[in-house]
Amino acid sequence: MKKIVYCLLFIVYCLLSSCGDPRFSDFSETKNGLLYKLEDVGEGSAKAKPTDYVTAQIIIKSEKDSVLFDTRKIGLDGAVTFILAAPEYPKDYREGFEFMSEGDSGIFITDANTIFVKKNHSQIPRGMIPESIIRVEARLLKVQTQQQHEMEIEAEKKKLEQGEFDEKKILDKYLADSSITVPPIANGIYCIKLRSGRGTGLDSGGVALINYKGYFLNGRCFDSNYESQPFEYAIGTEDQLIKGLEVAVRRMHEGEKAKFIIPSHLAFGSSGSSTGIVPPFTTVIYEVDLLKVQ
Repeated sequence: MKKIVYCLLFIVYCLLSSCGDPRFSDFSETKNGLLYKLEDVGEGSAKAKPTDYVTAQIIIKSEKDSVLFDTRKIGLDGAVTFILAAPEYPKDYREGFEFMSEGDSGIFITDANTIFVKKNHSQIPRGMIPESIIRVEARLLKVQTQQQHEMEIEAEKKKLEQGEFDEKKILDKYLADSSITVPPIANGIYCIKLRSGRGTGLDSGGVALINYKGYFLNGRCFDSNYESQPFEYAIGTEDQLIKGLEVAVRRMHEGEKAKFIIPSHLAFGSSGSSTGIVPPFTTVIYEVDLLKVQ
């Protein structure tokens, strides 16, 4: 019975292919059988071609509109950069990028066999057949030759090196002006104890109640919870605190109060905070009061 259903579906697919599927009457077809349509036309003039470095946002959907892949969940700024390859098989959706310029967005129509079997070398998911329609929505953000890409990477590298150099110079001056001579405790974090603790240390699985204040080397405060309830830090849980604070707080004991000077690579990095309050390559200071461990 299942074979009969598959055969009927295949016949319908062939008929639609031969006469033109009315759902895609406004699409154009490439020499490799890929259907494509431009949705928006950008202002860029650079067209993508094989061997170019392409940066694009890509969403792949099933015929029932289920999202199968979405670069917004994995890529920087919701995009990925890859070397555009020449089409390797019929309906290879990468061919669609050759019809786009920077800033363009478009839709490519391929099928499950092409996406799963030919491209990903995997099995077709249950509920689909080889001819099931797959819709690829793409926005082309940037096109670069190999030389342009390498020049950009080199410029970014120099920018990072300069940012790190400038940050270290500012930090060294701050340490000297503040007469701080203690050695760093870990990866460049400096700890100045303000009050010793007598309680227990922090073990994963527990909860630490802390008050904290974050400020710049010039003394300007940018973050504090002293005016609200103590922060409940689930010990060992990632992404509750910046990495430098995770390292620092784990070294504290109940009742202790300390000041931690944290370089940017353990704080808000080369991009700064998502709010824009903390600039890139900025060393920050956190004053932490570990109230209770439970």
